[in-house]
Amino acid sequence: MVENNNDTEQQPKKKGLSKGIIAIIVAVIVLGVGGAAAFFLTASTPKATYFQAEKNSIEQMQNFFETKYEDEVNWYEKSMENPVSQTVNLGLNLEGLENSYYADPQIIAMLSNAQLTMDSETDMKNKQAYSELSVNVGGIDFSGIAGYIEGSDVYAQLPFLEEILKISDEDLGSVLAEIDPYTFTGNEQLGIEELVFENDGALLTDEEKKYIQDEYLMFIYEELPDEAFESEKEDVKVNGDSISAEKITMNLSEKELKSVITSVLEKMKGDNKFKEILKGQFEQTASMPLEDPAVMEEQIDQVLKEFDNAIDQGIEEIKNFQFPDGLQSTLWVSDNKVVQRDTSISLAPEGEKLLNISLSGGQLFDDKQLYFDQTLTMNGEHEEVSIGFDGDFQGDGDAVTDSANLTFAVDDGYAPVQFAASYTGDESVDGSTRNFDRQLQFTVDNETLNLSWTGDSTYDGDQMNSNNNIALDFPGYIENVSMDLDVEGSVIDAVEGVDTSNVVDLGAMSAAELQEYFEGDFSRQLEQWLAQFGL
Repeated sequence: MVENNNDTEQQPKKKGLSKGIIAIIVAVIVLGVGGAAAFFLTASTPKATYFQAEKNSIEQMQNFFETKYEDEVNWYEKSMENPVSQTVNLGLNLEGLENSYYADPQIIAMLSNAQLTMDSETDMKNKQAYSELSVNVGGIDFSGIAGYIEGSDVYAQLPFLEEILKISDEDLGSVLAEIDPYTFTGNEQLGIEELVFENDGALLTDEEKKYIQDEYLMFIYEELPDEAFESEKEDVKVNGDSISAEKITMNLSEKELKSVITSVLEKMKGDNKFKEILKGQFEQTASMPLEDPAVMEEQIDQVLKEFDNAIDQGIEEIKNFQFPDGLQSTLWVSDNKVVQRDTSISLAPEGEKLLNISLSGGQLFDDKQLYFDQTLTMNGEHEEVSIGFDGDFQGDGDAVTDSANLTFAVDDGYAPVQFAASYTGDESVDGSTRNFDRQLQFTVDNETLNLSWTGDSTYDGDQMNSNNNIALDFPGYIENVSMDLDVEGSVIDAVEGVDTSNVVDLGAMSAAELQEYFEGDFSRQLEQWLAQFGL
């Protein structure tokens, strides 16, 4: 709700910034340190070299994994551009649960011999998706369960029905309102089309990325004073090797850092295009199943109004926000890439104790290897947090071993928490076939969970297959529990879908017609089908 400025004197002065503005400040700092690296900077100044090294390092990391898993990437892209079919066979081994006190041995034995098969076809461009499910449990086959999506229309095929059920996403709300008018408005939708065919994992469109790069990342880069960057030669040791590097230090004073943040906030406030992008992000991340689009639109508009007020508040309060040491960030650069970094900042709202944040460590990125060893620490008045992450990934050779570790520790003086995760991967490539043995381990307070993923995958032109065994071991709780997952895929001409010659359109029915159908034809056919199983 928008505050009345006339009542300002009656309101107690808020201490520090809102959480939203703190998030914006953190985002601005992140952009200031690495954001301008999105551009190809040709100048040879220390500032340009600083950001160019970040850009090159990010691109090297992306290229490394894209090259290492080129076949998998190509298959994914092919499945986005062409119709493909896929068959998945799933089997369980639950023998390790047979002697547990919370599981029925007969049910465990039955599920251990169960088989699930799912045949699917997708055409992302034409917005078609089909899946058919069959299950064998206890020697009994359940098949004929299928679903088909075409645009926003959803079809369901059930083994006991002669007809195919249909409902459109646009009609779903009206059907629910017919059934329960007190809960639903009649405008609710699942957003099937966007969820299935447009959710490619990208938060921003290419156009939105370009706008932010042009209007914000480069803006931040230009706002950073050239004299804040200094360069000198210095040797640095990374992964046991001594490397001749260019040491580039960015030292922003408190005044300079506040100026950059304030300038960005002021730019955001008057930028309607940025608000549209922000609105799109809210629509992607804040929507709930069966949401009324009108209600969601109203909620997002209210958030944006509050965002404007928060920006105003932030611009005013940043004047007294504490950055006593400004922002210091040092990069050691070799071969136009970052090989070591050391960044630190202390910050806090006015009148509060400082939070000290630092990130330091080394890295070596090239076509043959990704090595990194970084530590992030945050020390506040009553709590210390330490996060360590290191890894060594090999990209060259027919047989390689990868490793990575993550440690997380929190000490509040009362109940320290420690968490550790480790990954080891042994991979070998023979032609178009990759064999792999990947081990994950999670440890919390001396309790360890082990997860293994072994198997092989082959990508050959328009065909692929993958055999996987995923096993879980939790000593003292779960042992000898695993899942076999076999996948076969191929490019096809088109999605066949379901026979729509006999369709019952649920969205076209009134509440009385829905009740009549489900209590009549639907129930009768279900009872006849269950009778064959003695039910």
